[in-house]
Amino acid sequence: MSNLAYKYQQQQTQKKQVEVKQKAVYIERGRITKGEKLLWMMLVLAFVAASIFMVSNYASIYNLNTSIQQVESEQRAQMKQNEELQVKVSGLSAPDRIMDIAQNELGMKLNDQNVEVVNKGS
Repeated sequence: MSNLAYKYQQQQTQKKQVEVKQKAVYIERGRITKGEKLLWMMLVLAFVAASIFMVSNYASIYNLNTSIQQVESEQRAQMKQNEELQVKVSGLSAPDRIMDIAQNELGMKLNDQNVEVVNKGS
């Protein structure tokens, strides 16, 4: 081979090696890196944890509201019963009724000379 042909052949092989090296240098990777995947997973886990936390808070608030409503309804029923008993007490403690029972059932008589006034407060 002549020297010129030899140089031409060497130049061609060097160009092929450079092309191969250039192709080897450019490697297409995945679109999402491992760090990005980790960040996305952490974001998703944080979102799920926040959602679970919110749902549990809403559930506890709902339970408390139902308990409050139940206690309020029991309170209203007790207040109604107290009012009914207060009306009954005022009816039973009427002075005319007490006088009638004392005269008719117990046979007592009213003596105006022997009446004492009693104060409730002292």
